[in-house]
Amino acid sequence: MKRRIKLYLQRLIGNLFEGIFSSYLTAPHGLELDELRQYQPGDDFKSIDWKTTVKTGRLHVRMKLVDKRVIIMFLVDKSRSEKFGSFINTKEDIQADILSILVHAASETGNEIGFITFTDKVENYIQPKAGEKEALKNIKIILHETPSSNRTDLNKAFKFLSEKALAPSLVFVLSDFLAPYNYEQSLKTLSYLHEVIPVIISDRMEINLPPARGFLIAQDMETRMQKTLDISALFEESLPYLALFRKLNIDHLALSTEEGEEMWIKKISEFFDRRIRRGRRRRR
Repeated sequence: MKRRIKLYLQRLIGNLFEGIFSSYLTAPHGLELDELRQYQPGDDFKSIDWKTTVKTGRLHVRMKLVDKRVIIMFLVDKSRSEKFGSFINTKEDIQADILSILVHAASETGNEIGFITFTDKVENYIQPKAGEKEALKNIKIILHETPSSNRTDLNKAFKFLSEKALAPSLVFVLSDFLAPYNYEQSLKTLSYLHEVIPVIISDRMEINLPPARGFLIAQDMETRMQKTLDISALFEESLPYLALFRKLNIDHLALSTEEGEEMWIKKISEFFDRRIRRGRRRRR
């Protein structure tokens, strides 16, 4: 399953940046086999797969992924709210697992991997570098670092990355998005420069309140302040970041603390698969 994610990620990169990073090549050279298909006029004869041709009685060619590498940035939320979890895992636990899966998949194909950790400021910036060992070493650094703040400001992280003179990149944002809604313009700018994929990690207790009327006293994990919430009013509110994603045409991946690794991997695979199919339709 994790190998499949690596292949999905390779295809996704080519689809996102077609014209700059073309991911399909009907030739005998490439990173690894993507798929077999019937021969079409113009295909290179060297790419014919003779075993499949003999079995089927029809000419087939081997489609391979070319060696086109991109920068992949991971923006990792290190605020205190990530430590919350009403089930076995906290949001921080899931974040670490998902980060490891994606970084493994990306680094094995030679992509340059960079990291930004943030709270209400940028805590750490690790410049993009190629190499699996380098990427895995950097994961350990960011997972074990102690942030200097408890709060969240996505706007600071988005603006920081936009100001870096990076080539068009694939940007994963791992956060619960429980933050001040002050980042509409900075996210718009970031999504214009790069391909942004928010990975929202949530806990059911944070968004599913009992169907009742009245007030609830809750403590903010980041500020430690107690607040009185009007439950009936909260039901009428929608999550602002979801509306913003729709407005900016940004696809997002939603994961929950109550789900296991098998479900996370399934969701990631299906998410990439949808993006790839959509990219193929656009090329036709």
